[in-house]
Amino acid sequence: MGTLAEDIERARGLYRSITTPWKRPRFPDPPSEFLSPEKFLELAKEAVLVHHTKINHPFCVKLFRGEWTVKQLHGWIKQEYHAVMQTLRNDANIVANAGTLAEIREQLGVLIEEAGEDICGGKYPAHPELFVRMGEGLGLKREEIVNSEPSALMQLIIDEERYRGLRLTIGGLPSNLRLGERINALVFAIWAEVLRDKYHVPEKALDFFHAHAVDEEHGKVGERVIMSRATTKEAQTDIWMRLKKGQAKQWINYDAYYEAAEIAGEEVLG
Repeated sequence: MGTLAEDIERARGLYRSITTPWKRPRFPDPPSEFLSPEKFLELAKEAVLVHHTKINHPFCVKLFRGEWTVKQLHGWIKQEYHAVMQTLRNDANIVANAGTLAEIREQLGVLIEEAGEDICGGKYPAHPELFVRMGEGLGLKREEIVNSEPSALMQLIIDEERYRGLRLTIGGLPSNLRLGERINALVFAIWAEVLRDKYHVPEKALDFFHAHAVDEEHGKVGERVIMSRATTKEAQTDIWMRLKKGQAKQWINYDAYYEAAEIAGEEVLG
């Protein structure tokens, strides 16, 4: 993988190369033999990029192409708000179950940025607040977002994530290995352009995406965790399968957003 700018262009090329979006997630099988941690990490990063939900899911492809209506995007915003809120709880559980002081401190840095770096002198408030502001930029009222109800599918996702957090063991692999978070820095830069140019969202309302430029550093946290643990064939297989399952889980999130967008469109037509 190259510089951030180079990889943004690569992600843009991946979007443009899609003719028929996938109907379900795809991810390769783990390597058949033990690799050096460095080689394993590079292979995993490439697999995550090429197979990432935020590039290949039909919802994301249609967003890149500007094929959703504003009303349909309202349905998406109302549902993803609940997922953005759940991210804070997920990251808090990761911090609580980290096995070493060094890992606690690294994961805490991610949690602080998600919960609002302004609490310690930084620029951005909490990411759920930035997400609400983006929804306002699309014409929603704040109350419509924060008082929205999760769909049945979204509620199932949230409940599963809460249960998964309770199952974490101290010192075990974190529930989010964060390799996909660098993809946020690539994809969100592209989505910000789409929302600004095709949906006329004001630049200031796009701070949710601009704040995720730091996800390149979040990804490096994941790289360091993986490098420290990918020292046996069994560990590498475990890490790889968690990455595969993580993409499958995120795919279901975007199924929920797709469903919400379609329902919002039907309500307008009805």
